[in-house]
Amino acid sequence: MNRQFTVYKRLATTEPPNVVFDAVEQALRVTVGGSISRDANTFRIFNGTNNVNFSFVAEVMADVALTQPAPGIVEINGTITLTPNTFFWIMGIAGFFCLWFLWIFNILYFVMDPRPQYQMALDRVQLPTAGAAPYGS
Repeated sequence: MNRQFTVYKRLATTEPPNVVFDAVEQALRVTVGGSISRDANTFRIFNGTNNVNFSFVAEVMADVALTQPAPGIVEINGTITLTPNTFFWIMGIAGFFCLWFLWIFNILYFVMDPRPQYQMALDRVQLPTAGAAPYGS
């Protein structure tokens, strides 16, 4: 019953890893919110649902991992997992026994797509690119 989505971003930068991690964390906090924790090179976001449509019917858990496949290149891979929450199950049971129109909330779970917000968060990560000249020079 769980649903999974992925997001991806590749950055070229000469910045040290701690600057990259801080930039990614800031972009996630501003764009998707939720409770963010960091384990080594992975951010775990619980209920990062700012501006995600129909988020009241699901628990949203995301893991965003940063890897460095080559010097000067950082890849950001995110996996977003949706799990039905208590509201989803209550509406499903109530809809089954008496009020069928309540199933519209269950349908919203299957329509919900958090990818645009998470991709926007990754796209907001701004770092100097490798070999780029400063603006105006």
